[in-house]
Amino acid sequence: MSMQRSITEQPTFSSDKVFTFPNGIPGFEEYTTFKIFHKDDGNISAYWLESCDNPDVTFTLVDPTSYDINYDIYLDAQEQQIIKADNPLDIGVFMMLKKSEDNELGANISGPLVINVQAQLGIQKVLKPYKEVTEH
Repeated sequence: MSMQRSITEQPTFSSDKVFTFPNGIPGFEEYTTFKIFHKDDGNISAYWLESCDNPDVTFTLVDPTSYDINYDIYLDAQEQQIIKADNPLDIGVFMMLKKSEDNELGANISGPLVINVQAQLGIQKVLKPYKEVTEH
C-alpha cells in the first residue's frame, strides 16, 4: 500500500506528549524521543522539537504552507509502517529551519519531517532532487 497526501492543514499538537522518531533524525540518530512545542503570536507560527534526552538538541519547525510550499509526499510501505500511517489526516509535514555560518536563517525544504500526530511517531523524509525528464 502506498500513501500520498497533499498538505493543506496541520493536525494540532499537545506539548505534553512525547513523539518518537524510531530512526532518529539524520545527524542526530542517537536522539529518538522529542516533545513538540508550538508558538503562534500572530506574526509567526513556529514549533520547537526538543529532545527528551538532551534539551540542547532543539529544532525549529515551520508549517510549509505558511511559506506557500505545498508538499505532495509519497511514503513507501516501510515509511508508512514506521510511523503507522493509516490515515492521511493524522499526518503533519514540517520544514526544519537551519542557521548558516553567517547567521542567515533558511529552511530545509528537501528534508521535511513527517509526523503521525495520533501515533506520536515521525521520520525525516529525504526527498530526491527533481530532475526534468525529456524525451528525444
